Amino acid sequence: MSDGVEAATIGAQKSTLRDSLRAQRHTFVASHADALHDSALELAERLAWWTMVRGAGTVTAYASRGDEPHTDALLDAIKAQSVRVLLPVITSPTQLQWSPYLSLSDLELSERGIREPNGPRYESNVLSGVDLMIVPALAITTDGVRLGQGGGYYDRVLSLVRPDVPIIAMIYDHELLPAGAIPHEAHDVRVTHVCTPNDGLRAVKPASATP
Repeated sequence: MSDGVEAATIGAQKSTLRDSLRAQRHTFVASHADALHDSALELAERLAWWTMVRGAGTVTAYASRGDEPHTDALLDAIKAQSVRVLLPVITSPTQLQWSPYLSLSDLELSERGIREPNGPRYESNVLSGVDLMIVPALAITTDGVRLGQGGGYYDRVLSLVRPDVPIIAMIYDHELLPAGAIPHEAHDVRVTHVCTPNDGLRAVKPASATP
C-alpha cells in the first residue's frame, strides 16, 4: 500500500471514529452536567498544583467549548500560580498562533466559535520554550495516541515542543481507549498524560517504552 493510500485509509477510519465518539460524548455530557462541573473545579486545583510542583514557567492550554471537558477554572487556577498561560489562536485553515491568557473576560469568540485571547500573538516556534502542554482530544489510547477533532492543528504543533515536555490531554474517562483503537501513523506525536473527571491525572506509555 502506498503512503498516500494508507494515509487516506487512516483518515477515513479516523473520521468514522470521530462521529461515534462525538455522539457518545454529547450523550454523556448531557446526562452528567452537574457532576462534571464539580469535577472540573477539583481537577483545576490538582492540575494547577502539579504545574507548580514541576516548576513550569510557561504552559499552553485552551478555552473549552461545547461538550469538551471544562477548562475555565483550570485556566484561572494555573494563572494564579504566576505561570504564563498561552492559548491557541487560529489564523488560517492550517496554522495556530499563541496569545497570553489574561482572564475569561478577555476572551473573544472567533468566527469558528472558539474563545481566543485578543492580545499579542506569537508564532508556533514559541512552543520550543514551553514547559507543559494541555491539549484537547476526542480520545486517547493507553499508549498515548491522540484523536483530535480533525483540523490537524495539534498534529502539526506537537512536534515543536521539547521531548521532555509533558503533553496532557483532557478527556472523559470512557474516552481512554485500548492501545490500537485509534488509527495512526508512525510520525504522530503521542501525549504523555491524560486527565479525566474520575481518575484525574495519569501517565500513558507508548508501547515502545515498555520494558
